[in-house]
Amino acid sequence: MTGAAAKDAASRGDAAGDVVPQALNLPGSAVWMLKSLETQVRPVAERIAHKIQTSTSAPDEPRDVSLHQLILTATHNAMRLFLDRALDRPTSPSLVDDHFRRLGYRQAARGRNHEVIDGAVAIALSEVWDELRVRAAENELSASALNSLSEALTGFVAHLEGQVRIGFATGSAERDQDQGVARARLLDHLLAGADDDEIETQAAIAQWPVPALVTVLAVQPAAGAALEAAMAGPDALARTGRSPMVVLCASERAAAVIDALKALSPAPRVVACWPVPAADVPSAWVWVNRALALVDAGIIPARPVIECLRHRSEIWLHAEPVLRRQLAQELLEPLFNETPNSRDILSETLLVWLETRDSAPAIAARLGVHPQTVRYRWKRINELFGEDLHDPEFVLQMTMLLKASVPMWIAGDQSDFERFRANEGG
Repeated sequence: MTGAAAKDAASRGDAAGDVVPQALNLPGSAVWMLKSLETQVRPVAERIAHKIQTSTSAPDEPRDVSLHQLILTATHNAMRLFLDRALDRPTSPSLVDDHFRRLGYRQAARGRNHEVIDGAVAIALSEVWDELRVRAAENELSASALNSLSEALTGFVAHLEGQVRIGFATGSAERDQDQGVARARLLDHLLAGADDDEIETQAAIAQWPVPALVTVLAVQPAAGAALEAAMAGPDALARTGRSPMVVLCASERAAAVIDALKALSPAPRVVACWPVPAADVPSAWVWVNRALALVDAGIIPARPVIECLRHRSEIWLHAEPVLRRQLAQELLEPLFNETPNSRDILSETLLVWLETRDSAPAIAARLGVHPQTVRYRWKRINELFGEDLHDPEFVLQMTMLLKASVPMWIAGDQSDFERFRANEGG
């Protein structure tokens, strides 16, 4: 079966010649015996899952919690399905089939051979059959009824083995694909915040173990230039087809990857996030794009390499632009009523005071003006805001608001004032 065919079969939940088992039609004595087993499904499933994992893993291999959970879930649900069919209850096999296809897919994608899977199935069948034989002896089940039960169980397990083969074929086909395609898929999974089990599987296919800490880069090509994933070097995951290009690498390799990108001619602009665990890659991708947008808006200085760590406040403060606009209209109304020149110098002086709480001479030195000028401005600020400047909540909101807004105004964004004038006119 080709990779595409295997994928298609896996999505349909069938395969050529594979027949979904129907109601079991067991003798009444066998049905009665199986009904007494309903309370034992979970303990038996846990015993099977434990035995499969200890029997199929190397002695020094760490316990794979996600694999154990998948085996336990698949075994438990399969046993429930078998009992429901035996008791002639309505059943839906699709979820069980999916679990067993996932088991096959995972094992193939991670390079395990089919003999390991065959061994696991044999262990499960042996454990279940041992439990049934003990119950059969206790209930004095006839040889004929026991034979019917054996045939039903064998047919049921054969169906599940078929589902494992479908998943194994799909995983094998994907593992054999070009490594570049596999790495691109892994990058997409990391950006989408896929679950750990899926990411580990894709990492095995791509042969790119996910490090404890990763660095996410947004790479914006120079005008007229094109970027290729290989330009980021062999240590990085990179994907073109989106703008900016996304690059992900182990944090200890970030400097080397950035140097390789800086060496391109013409050099692109690189925005680098601080190191994050793999689970935070989707958020880091949002942060680097927000930083790039703030560079384009003139709020963050335009440099060849933008380190997000130096601009976390700006990235955070501009996370909710609608909220910033609303607060600006509410809190900054006294400033907006000033002339443009007065508004600019008063907001700049107020922000420096909020950030430093320094004396007039210290603020004057920072602003490059005379201390008396600062005192005059502070007098006007007190006239505008009065007692509010002694309210801790107001001061906190004003500090954050001005830190987010003043760089915008300096960069030429006049939307706050235009909105204020429009509201005043209404």
